[in-house]
Amino acid sequence: MRKQPLTSLQQELDRRNLLRYLGFSALGFSFYRVLREEQLFGATPAKRAVFFYFPDGIIKEQFHPSGTGSNFSFPAMTAPLEKVKSDLIAIKGVRYGAEGSHEGGAAYCLSGKKSQTGDLTIDNYLGEKLKADVPFPTVKLGVAANFQPNRPISYLAPGSGSPIEDDPAKALRDIFGSPQRASLRLQNSDSSEQSLLDFCIEDISSLKRRLGPIETRKLDMHLEALRELERRSQSVQSSGKQAAMCKNEIDMRGQKFPEQDVNYPKTIHKNEAFGVVGDIMIDILVHALACGVTNVGLLQWSHPVSPTNFDFPGGIGIARGHHDISHYGSNNAQEFVEAQSWYMTRLATMIERLKSVQEGDQTLLFNTVVMGFTEIADGNLHDFENAGVVLAGQAGGHWATGKCIDAAGASHNQILVSILQACGQPDNTFGDPSLGMGALPGILA
Repeated sequence: MRKQPLTSLQQELDRRNLLRYLGFSALGFSFYRVLREEQLFGATPAKRAVFFYFPDGIIKEQFHPSGTGSNFSFPAMTAPLEKVKSDLIAIKGVRYGAEGSHEGGAAYCLSGKKSQTGDLTIDNYLGEKLKADVPFPTVKLGVAANFQPNRPISYLAPGSGSPIEDDPAKALRDIFGSPQRASLRLQNSDSSEQSLLDFCIEDISSLKRRLGPIETRKLDMHLEALRELERRSQSVQSSGKQAAMCKNEIDMRGQKFPEQDVNYPKTIHKNEAFGVVGDIMIDILVHALACGVTNVGLLQWSHPVSPTNFDFPGGIGIARGHHDISHYGSNNAQEFVEAQSWYMTRLATMIERLKSVQEGDQTLLFNTVVMGFTEIADGNLHDFENAGVVLAGQAGGHWATGKCIDAAGASHNQILVSILQACGQPDNTFGDPSLGMGALPGILA
């Protein structure tokens, strides 16, 4: 693709000094995205990796496709992925080298080590490898991931779980606010927080006077996307505050909580907010990757042994806890199929949004590796054979998608190695090498 001529302002800026020029702020990141869409830096786009966790396992025959190669079809649980089939690598027959049940699988699935206390996970390891020129090595977002604490998926070291941010308003403020402004919480008379973009309104006006019409329109578009994210994330919190003002006590799972406890559980952890918060977190993560805030992201939906009920707005109307329905026995599998299908719809949405971001003549998804995964194989049997893992994105052309691979009992560790190599790393092992070495056969383009 032929590059467009650079404006005088664009000639002043390069990959390393752009954020220094504009500051680590909503303005700087959005303008960087404008430039990168035109490939104006003349460099190969950065590799990115996204890890999408969903809880409590699968039903194997309802999750894994029939057929292999390009001739495969999805069953009911993964049917929502059909619309992004050409950008996927479906994998069946992969073995988790975990022990125990949910907790052992959670400690293993991103670390590649048998452990009940976890170890350094691939999101943090890869974040350190790809952190050049980005302010955050990883962005780790949760959807009620901390509702029941101490159930991590991501680890910094043995026994040390990674902090996961469940509050979309705080995540947006921390990610797109400057270092000087991130801790500043300006409030107006009605106690609503001032927009991040209002902090840099003078900078925006000054910059626009120096841009051409195309760059101005794109900058406006990305800034408006940030404003919309602010509005949505703040509305979650404000709706909870309004509800708390309407009564002196709340009824939560049959128990009465006095007035001083009206903020328990937090608004962001209430069951009715689950779908709304999740959709906002997808947008924040995609925007962070597109704007060069980070090259590695984790989105953690709930946690192992999830208590989420799926009767929230936009859910599937099931008023039983997710872990309960994962123990489907022989008579009630349909509820679990529908719940995991709901998560696959969210995964498909994230893939579509990554693909909607243009990077020169390719897309953000083309330059990204996505892994959708859960901590255990069959949610009812509590086993680790034929686990539920889906890959997406082309890793800058490293992977060929639109196919299904039968791993025939290969280790999940080999998937982790495949991700590292797709992101330009030389590693031939990750985690415990005795559990599996080298990339997964059949995955390369």
